[in-house]
Amino acid sequence: MLTRVTGVRRLIEAACAGAVLCTLSVPRPAWSQTTVTLPDTSLTTTMSVNVSEQVRVTVPAGVTFTVSNIGVSTVAAAVAVTADQIVTSSAAKQLRISLQANAASFTPPVAGAVTWSASDVSWNAATWTNATGSAATLSHSSSEIVATCQADTSSCSTIGLVFTLAPKPTVQRSGTHTLVVAWKLESI
Repeated sequence: MLTRVTGVRRLIEAACAGAVLCTLSVPRPAWSQTTVTLPDTSLTTTMSVNVSEQVRVTVPAGVTFTVSNIGVSTVAAAVAVTADQIVTSSAAKQLRISLQANAASFTPPVAGAVTWSASDVSWNAATWTNATGSAATLSHSSSEIVATCQADTSSCSTIGLVFTLAPKPTVQRSGTHTLVVAWKLESI
């Protein structure tokens, strides 16, 4: 770099030789400036928060019927259901919790064996906090109401939802019969 500076210096000396006054003009970048008197609140930005209707829900991973006599109804242990962080579009809206079977009947442990229909499962009108429970029978063709939470509540829950399996004297195969059900949550 020293060689380059020395070379530029010699060019300037050669260009200015014999002149009374010699100046070298080097271009500089232009800068734009705005002066603002402080404090200043004239500049604004709008921030928006877009919140969708939502709920955080806890449902049982499974319900087990321990059938010791196929000729009588079998009651499962009570389960808990909790809906919290409920956000709806208005204070008048409610949260409805429903159930629907994913198939018309249970899957038996042996293909082709007699098993229970989805409609053989029912539940009680459980006591809820901030909701009204509904007794109903499970269906494959439609969702059936389990509970309706109060309007403008942030949570609703129960620890007493009890499912009952109807008797089925025609069942002849032991083992695990399974049925998947879907929980439906909607604002109404």
